[in-house]
Amino acid sequence: MVSFLIVFLSGGGALFLNDLTHLEQLDSNPGLVFISTFLTAVLTLLFLKSTLDAQNKGDVIGRLAIKKMALFPLIITVLLTAAYVLLEQWLFGFMEIAVPDFMLEVEAQTNSLLDKIMLLLAVGFIGPIYEEVVFRGVAFYRLKKTALGASGAIIIPSIVFTLIHGQYDQVEIFISLFVFSCLVGLLRHLSGNLWYCIIAHMICNLLALGEIIWWY
Repeated sequence: MVSFLIVFLSGGGALFLNDLTHLEQLDSNPGLVFISTFLTAVLTLLFLKSTLDAQNKGDVIGRLAIKKMALFPLIITVLLTAAYVLLEQWLFGFMEIAVPDFMLEVEAQTNSLLDKIMLLLAVGFIGPIYEEVVFRGVAFYRLKKTALGASGAIIIPSIVFTLIHGQYDQVEIFISLFVFSCLVGLLRHLSGNLWYCIIAHMICNLLALGEIIWWY
């Protein structure tokens, strides 16, 4: 919301309003999605030291659990994430769950190569990085230190993560988001490395984005 406000107060909103016929199109406009996602990521970085009670860059990296990845865990992460997404898509097809209106709106507004690139960068790369930094980085670190422990550090951020994706309108999708978020939280707990969570999130988003934007 803060990012949207910055865009419109700066006059940038005029770039996206000309072709919009209803308010719901704002959240699914590729240009606005890219700019607001980028601004959100920048704002997140600015407040990392204070939210982590860190004194320097080394403290931030350590508390976010940003470490070098190993090949075998990376391969396992990629394979399990792809399997989860494919299973999810199969279940949704079996249950005859319609493509969310939000995704159809995104598809309708993605009309050029530039639109696709902006959407790819925002949803496939920038979004997963800052969301994992917030939920499996900052939130996980702070909650795990409380009486809630690892379980609270996995479940509570997953609830919030699910709720902020209010653009979807099917209960089944909210359940899937919650389950996926819990699994990524478990991955963060078991691996002790935020990068695996980021990779898993990127794969999930890229596969979902590819199905709607590139294959239809």
